[in-house]
Amino acid sequence: MSASSDLDPMDDFSFLTGGENTASDQALGHFLLDEALPAESLSADKLKVNSTPGAQLRYDATQLRTESVQQRVATVTAASEPLLEAAQPLLRVLSEMPENLHNREQMLLLKEGLKAEISLFGVVCDEVDISWKKMAIVRFCLCTALDEAALAKAWGQEYGWSHNNLLNHFEGDSDGGDKFFLLVGRLSMTPHEYADVLEILLRILGLGFEGRYSIIENGDRHLTKIRQRMLTLLQSTRDSIPAALASHVLPLRNPKKRRLTIIPVRVSLLLTLVLCIGSFIGCKYLLLEPESHELSRMTALQHSQQNAAPTTTDLRLSDLLKDEIANRLVQVKEQAHQGIVTLPGDANFAVGAAEIMPARVELLLKIARAVQRLNGKVRIVGYTDAMPISRPGVPDNQVLSEKRADSVAQIFLKNGLSKADVQSAGVGDRNPVASNRNPAGRAQNRRVDIFVNY
Repeated sequence: MSASSDLDPMDDFSFLTGGENTASDQALGHFLLDEALPAESLSADKLKVNSTPGAQLRYDATQLRTESVQQRVATVTAASEPLLEAAQPLLRVLSEMPENLHNREQMLLLKEGLKAEISLFGVVCDEVDISWKKMAIVRFCLCTALDEAALAKAWGQEYGWSHNNLLNHFEGDSDGGDKFFLLVGRLSMTPHEYADVLEILLRILGLGFEGRYSIIENGDRHLTKIRQRMLTLLQSTRDSIPAALASHVLPLRNPKKRRLTIIPVRVSLLLTLVLCIGSFIGCKYLLLEPESHELSRMTALQHSQQNAAPTTTDLRLSDLLKDEIANRLVQVKEQAHQGIVTLPGDANFAVGAAEIMPARVELLLKIARAVQRLNGKVRIVGYTDAMPISRPGVPDNQVLSEKRADSVAQIFLKNGLSKADVQSAGVGDRNPVASNRNPAGRAQNRRVDIFVNY
């Protein structure tokens, strides 16, 4: 969905920093962490979002005459926090994203409903005179979070939610997972001005949004720090000194003087010395008596912790494959008890071939062993690009994707997984993750996804 405007589109969120050309650590979101992230350099020129005033108002003016829109406007106007009230329906959808959709038509119906609700959000914000800058930021972040929540579900991957997703539809962008946290850093530089926006972003994080931290080691710990520091920042904008109580009461005149009892200095010093000596003797006695007993208990506890075997509930797929992730042999997305392992097609299969390269068999065996440790079940889905193919035994892309998925499934079966726990399917050139118009995009579309439930 595109829009035109007489204003030049903004190249970045310079309205948040006063036009500074150099982005500080705080503006890049690093102020929220104690250490720098081992991620690629993210500069301010990545924050290219369609956020001009004209581009935000993409709706039919006749909608304003409907009773439902007028009711929403009245409700938002009466609310103590209008921006939060306007975003409530979308936050509710984010918290109640359905676990199962039975077909692609249901997914498309959900997506169209969300597009209509997001457009209505822009209409309501405009009617109640909420700053278009704030509306643009909140809309960008809500689209990003809703897309992530949908793609985290099995139906989101299977029915191709990523094709014309919400962020791309409204903003023409596909990098929301990084820009969300860059926006948090920028807004935190002026928290009093953007407290209502930060409040909504904190709620989005509280509803499970992870963004770029979903694939970073110890991402949960980083997200916890970010939420805690955002909460502290918001509380600092609300703290105020209470007004004096009963300021109209006059002070008493000539109050009755209290009679003070004066204790001699030497007596005070003597009492203090006796108290200190008694406290020292008592504390030393209490500490020394159980010392040996406590040491033995600590030693026994250490041995029991070292000998205790880790349970499968403590394991995560990303932990078992951390070396392969670090070497970029696979990509892993994980949430709750479900993970998706993506194998690049060009690195694991010869051109037009359905058999795994011998050099990659050991990698698949390690993935299979990791699934066994988690007592998991797998569904293997093969994908191709949109370039036509015709070879002996491989008449089209659909057959090629099915054979590649079956090749991976055979390795899992040979490693000990039962047929009931392994399923394979091919979808050909459907559900692309990138454009098929250039070699780089086609290379991303040639892949095998392993869906693991444990």
